[in-house]
Amino acid sequence: MPCLALVLELHHPLPSPGRGAGPEWASAAAEVFWPLLRALDAFADRAGDASITLAVSPSWSALAADPAARRLVRRELEKAPHRRKDERPLLRFFAEAGGDPLALIRRWNASGAVDAIPTTATHTWLPSVATDPTIAGAQVGLAAADHTARFEARPSGVWLPFLAYAPGLETAMAAHRLRFFGVSADAFLRGTVLPPARTLAPMVTPAGVAAYAVSPPPGPAVDPHAGYGLDPRYADPKQAPRAAFDHAQHFFDRWAEEAGTSPPDAEPPPEPISVVAISAHDLARAWPHGGADLWLVQLLERLAGAEAIRASSLDRHLARNPVGVLGRPAASVGGLLAARPAGSDLFDRCRAAADLLAFALERRSTFSAPERESVAGMLRSLLRAQQVDWSYPARDGIDPDEGLRRASAHLACFHEHAAALMSGRPGRPRRGAGLAFLPGLDPDDAAVG
Repeated sequence: MPCLALVLELHHPLPSPGRGAGPEWASAAAEVFWPLLRALDAFADRAGDASITLAVSPSWSALAADPAARRLVRRELEKAPHRRKDERPLLRFFAEAGGDPLALIRRWNASGAVDAIPTTATHTWLPSVATDPTIAGAQVGLAAADHTARFEARPSGVWLPFLAYAPGLETAMAAHRLRFFGVSADAFLRGTVLPPARTLAPMVTPAGVAAYAVSPPPGPAVDPHAGYGLDPRYADPKQAPRAAFDHAQHFFDRWAEEAGTSPPDAEPPPEPISVVAISAHDLARAWPHGGADLWLVQLLERLAGAEAIRASSLDRHLARNPVGVLGRPAASVGGLLAARPAGSDLFDRCRAAADLLAFALERRSTFSAPERESVAGMLRSLLRAQQVDWSYPARDGIDPDEGLRRASAHLACFHEHAAALMSGRPGRPRRGAGLAFLPGLDPDDAAVG
């Protein structure tokens, strides 16, 4: 039976250093995230044997967990006039959930309908920084540890930002007991081996971690210029449900056809799988006037009710299909931003800082509690310096110059922590700590070996 694997990604940039959540988060949460959460809640109630994968970034989790950020979201939802008639039920859903999206995800994860996994610790172009084992271990290990603490369950896999991959990353994944990741279909097919099933089955890397090929969405769902969301029916509350029904059916039919059709030169696997990943950010761009949640509800209904095809999370599929061809995808570097963000030497500076961090991590077992606190501060600052999610959200993107200023501030904080450690005055808290990002950070979780 062919398998459809939907990966829905939740991410939002962190605020600038020392700041809490702002109006950008409140707006995105009220207009994008909570409507999608409501759609997922309806799916979890009727999923049956169907399941999907939910990739949640530690940045999103930090904002979602913050009490002040939740109050901002409530006030945003209470504002009038409302853009759609169904926003009052959305406010009731928010209230019934206690304004806590993490509790919802914990419940869905426990039910098996939604397999929640993290992205890496920060949204960065991994090939540019993860060639350093210290950074790779921190990005993967700290994300897994934070996810375990937030959702009370160890994740089974990790999702790579922008699907950007560098060979060797799977070593850090295996060290932290993560079993799978996704890469773009073109990187998958350019790897060390051409899989007999092409993109319809995972390959297993030498480290024992499975790589899944992620195909572009089969319909124009996330195309902001020619997508479903440009249908004028979405502007009419009476016609919007029918538009969502039509577009979800079109998307599902094309996706099912692709999953059930093997390339002529391929060997069909026992359970062919087609993986499609969609971020909440992309849905917001593709539905500029709202309606993405209506479409998602309709798509999830088809996944839950499918009979000739199976909707499965990647974790469940891998449990049923643990054996695959041995190989490794090719690097997926991601363009000029991967090398020099906005023409800067940011990643060179991050790699240089990682040398100092590696020296501290090697000696972590001999450190006192205040010294370990300084190392934790170094880790957190270096990870935040690597963020290049400047295009999020679409309407309020961060100017590249501002993004570089923030990165420089984080690197300055890194060196302050390092200086405090080396001077024998470690662990001094910084004023204006801002949002609690990776609050339980343990340097041991960053180590690969």
